[in-house]
Amino acid sequence: MRDLPLLAGFLIMMAATFVRPHVGVLVWCWTALLVPNVYVYGLAEGVRFNFWIAGATILSWLISKEAKRFPSNGTLIVLGLLFVQATLSTILSIAPSSGVAWTEWEKFVKILALVFIITALINSELRMKALLFAIALSMGFHGTIEGMKFLMSGGGHAIMGPGSSIIGDNNHFALAVVMIIPILLYIYAHTSNPMVRMGIVGCLVLQVVTIVGTASRGGFIGILALAAYIFLTTKRKVRVALIALVLAAVALAAAPQRWHDRMETIQTADQDTSFMGRVIAWKINTLVALDHPLLGGGFRSSQDFAVWNAYAQRFALLDFIPTDGPDPTDAHAAHSIYFQVLGDMGFVGLAIYIALLVSAWRNSAIAIRQARDRPELKWAGDLARTLQYSMIPYVVSGAALNMAYFDLAYVVFALLIVLRRLTASAVTSAVRIRMVPAHAR
Repeated sequence: MRDLPLLAGFLIMMAATFVRPHVGVLVWCWTALLVPNVYVYGLAEGVRFNFWIAGATILSWLISKEAKRFPSNGTLIVLGLLFVQATLSTILSIAPSSGVAWTEWEKFVKILALVFIITALINSELRMKALLFAIALSMGFHGTIEGMKFLMSGGGHAIMGPGSSIIGDNNHFALAVVMIIPILLYIYAHTSNPMVRMGIVGCLVLQVVTIVGTASRGGFIGILALAAYIFLTTKRKVRVALIALVLAAVALAAAPQRWHDRMETIQTADQDTSFMGRVIAWKINTLVALDHPLLGGGFRSSQDFAVWNAYAQRFALLDFIPTDGPDPTDAHAAHSIYFQVLGDMGFVGLAIYIALLVSAWRNSAIAIRQARDRPELKWAGDLARTLQYSMIPYVVSGAALNMAYFDLAYVVFALLIVLRRLTASAVTSAVRIRMVPAHAR
């Protein structure tokens, strides 16, 4: 029964996309983050919702009267360089079978296409806020549903992300939920409808419950980093502290004993098999990059058994970092956004990726500065700060998670590009008006 409403709604949204191309961007983000296929079991299960809406959005934009230009922004140049680097790395992948690398390349190109389309079409306050709602209705839905299941099962429900998507793993899912919390807070602060605000409050509580239910140490560290940065940057420290205490009390009350046991292992990470397995993967990816410093090994090359075993033979080169030897039967992911890019694209690729993070952060800082003391741009300044908040857990917890190519992170980067352009344009317009003599206005 779920299939028919989903297919009908999707067809309506496809039709709306050809009338208003920016609607397609909202649906594109929604399908990328929600992964609706995992919630249906019939005809709709095999439909490539994201593929079809992406194609419809691009085609609609090309034939529409919407401007066909992108902002002049250094972040887009960095993204272009990352695309070139990823393509060359894939062409010269060291994995015996390049099929996996090309599959991952295709996914990455779709993410980059979404970024460029966002910067072209999401070009106003109304469209940006609509996109935030689309994000909240996708990632927020996951967290709300899983949080409810966890509470209704008395803490027995094992929380995982949707299907085999990038956030299917409990640790990845926890980080994604942490990243959505600032966006929900922004929607709450900029919405006057009491019913919507009440719904957001309930949703926020359930997001925190979900993070606890994943028993993810990365999620726990991410939410601590987020809370600390919000406290340091906000002028309402007492209110933030009170809200944090209430949410912490709810989380601790809902947390089963296995959560407490899991969090205690953070203090003894060097004795934890799971964490040390990550360190082993970091070393393997470092060895790949040392051999191929310019282009790396290609997407997921270190997860190929032949590549993993080849570098396991050379593991002694990094013996100054004490770990056990790698298991030759267990080639696994890099478990770090930084080491993931290092192994995939080499030291050059890692430098470009770090430049991307720095550039995105710089966009937010500039947007905040340009919006300061301008009441008409308060929404933009608040949103730039909100997106900074979303970046904090990504760059902190991402250090131990395989999420270098996570859709939501790149949507955040795209929105910051747009915010910088909108605030700069508003400031320039205000200056021009002041320069015009009063009698000529």
